[in-house]
Amino acid sequence: MAGQPLAPALRLEALDGPAFDLAQSHGVTVVHFFATWCAPCRTELPALARFAARTPQVSVVLVDVAEVPARVRRFFADQPAPGPVLMDLDRAAARAFGVSLLPASFVVAEGRIALAAEGEAAWDSPDTHTAITGLLGAGGRPGPADNNQESQEEQ
Repeated sequence: MAGQPLAPALRLEALDGPAFDLAQSHGVTVVHFFATWCAPCRTELPALARFAARTPQVSVVLVDVAEVPARVRRFFADQPAPGPVLMDLDRAAARAFGVSLLPASFVVAEGRIALAAEGEAAWDSPDTHTAITGLLGAGGRPGPADNNQESQEEQ
């Protein structure tokens, strides 16, 4: 994202587990907004899980938008989530991040939004992997090749 704005505050209760606070995260974190009723979200989730398994140095958190916990628990009963599932019951987090379409993903590096995608992201793509892992140890700034990838993904 141009200018790498500060990530909005994100402190939410987890579906099962402790509350999550993005301000306490260091390094690179993928913040992925989804809903269980969203067909593209459901088809994208296995690829995001593969990305998370291949890239353990990058944290992945899922933010369920405005659904009841029982429904989300049932959804993940058959497939494990690739990270903690946070509950955005009132859509406040989605609004703060400017989410207008699900799924939506934000790559936050050292508190700044470095990359973003609305709609399905290509989690299995080597270019996506390179763009995100390129942020590790770079202070959250993508290199020149990563900027090209970002602008291609936004088109």
